[in-house]
Parts: sequence; C-alpha cells; structure tokens
Amino acid sequence: MRLHLLLSVLLLSLAIIPKGRTGLIPGQKQCNRLKGVCKDGGCTTIEQPIGICNEDKRCCRKWWVFYPYPTPAPRSKSP
Repeated sequence: MRLHLLLSVLLLSLAIIPKGRTGLIPGQKQCNRLKGVCKDGGCTTIEQPIGICNEDKRCCRKWWVFYPYPTPAPRSKSP
C-alpha cells in the first residue's frame, strides 16, 4: 500500500512541475523573459534593441511593449 501511495505522489508531482526550456543560452533566456525575439543582423525601425543573444543575434522588442518602463541593455556578456 505504501508503494502505491509513493508512486501516485511521485507521478502527481511530475505532472504538476512545469517543464523548463532547455538548450537556451543565457542571452536567449534573458531575451525571452523580456518578451523579446533574437534576430540576425539588427532590429527594425519599430523595434528597440534590449540586449545581445549571441555574437550574431540581437534581442529586439517592439518599442510599445512596456513603453512607460524602458529596459536597460545588459553591459556584460555571459561566459
């Protein structure tokens, strides 16, 4: 009976815990948290750069999203 209870609790906890996004580098994670998109080249005229995803891609976000609260660009690179 205890094994049945243990297995049911384990399966329930696995179902409740959200799956994390794996395989993202730190710059992309930060960009996703700030509601941005990693783009090759640069940002368009209706987007503001809010960070760097990697050497080739920049994190861009539409300028009217969170308009009253500008987001500072990160100054340091991740290892």
